[in-house]
Amino acid sequence: MAPAPARPRRLGRFDIVAKIAGGGFSTVYLGKAGEQVVALKVVRHDLARDKDAIDMFLDEARVVSRLDHPNVIRTFEFGSDQDLHYIATELLLGHTLLGVWDACVKKKLSLRFDTSAWIAARVAEGLAHAHDIVDEHGKPLGLIHRDVNPSNIFLTYDGAVKLFDFGLAKVEGRRQQTSAGVVKGKLSYLAPEQIFELPLDRRADIFTLGTTLWEMTTMRRLFARPDDVDTVKAVRTGPIPDPRSVVPGYPDELAVIVKKALERNRDNRYANASLLAADLDAFLARAPQPNAGAQLLPMLLDTLLPGERARQMGWLRPSLVPPPLSSRPSRR
Repeated sequence: MAPAPARPRRLGRFDIVAKIAGGGFSTVYLGKAGEQVVALKVVRHDLARDKDAIDMFLDEARVVSRLDHPNVIRTFEFGSDQDLHYIATELLLGHTLLGVWDACVKKKLSLRFDTSAWIAARVAEGLAHAHDIVDEHGKPLGLIHRDVNPSNIFLTYDGAVKLFDFGLAKVEGRRQQTSAGVVKGKLSYLAPEQIFELPLDRRADIFTLGTTLWEMTTMRRLFARPDDVDTVKAVRTGPIPDPRSVVPGYPDELAVIVKKALERNRDNRYANASLLAADLDAFLARAPQPNAGAQLLPMLLDTLLPGERARQMGWLRPSLVPPPLSSRPSRR
């Protein structure tokens, strides 16, 4: 078996410090340029010459470079070096919503209704921005994320919510086109129109965010089944229980919002993500602690995943800065 490729030492203006994540089509490294610390998403070495993988990555770079919203991961630049394509983004310290959800399940805890609604409202605001972006000529890109789920929602230690991973996003002018019969996204977080291969619009993302909200507030999976075929059937025609029948004391107003987000007939669904965010914020405004989400999020992360904040903060230590290029061994 061939040895794993060594990580690059430098990409563009960034020194590579460490590998911090990997999976799918890419690897994520910690990068530094002077005082700036970033996350570098890099096409995997074994896919560096795969045209489909590169096209998909360049499509994502084109999209994320145009996004500028507090609830979407911030992109600084993208480029290529040593035949490796990379995207430099802000380094997020915290955990995915999936990690938080799993920790709650393990500890037999539940997320608060107001915290869940606040997280979903912030994701909806990020989606609304993404759905409305235009190209350099002012033409709408018609972006649809197609992969809104707990693994692509990040919760930070400073109380922010960030939507990320636009690798499967549908936009006008993509280099990499989806083949007929191929469905993009995690099966248990698809919208029914994706299963039926209908033309998609932004309401598909609203359904998948609705699925995520239903799961956050019930601590149960909605459509996931033991095998893929049954999961697809569940998304298409399976029951969508009223959360009030699942969780005692579930707020009526929140249940109505969840139901509207999860309408299988998209004409009855929220027409856009801004309307969903507005209804969630109206619900929160009447909650006993209207600002509980941002205030409680750091405490929630520290309680569920003790020790992780210190480990991640270690990435920022000056001792992690690599030696200057002039003092490094030759790479030739």
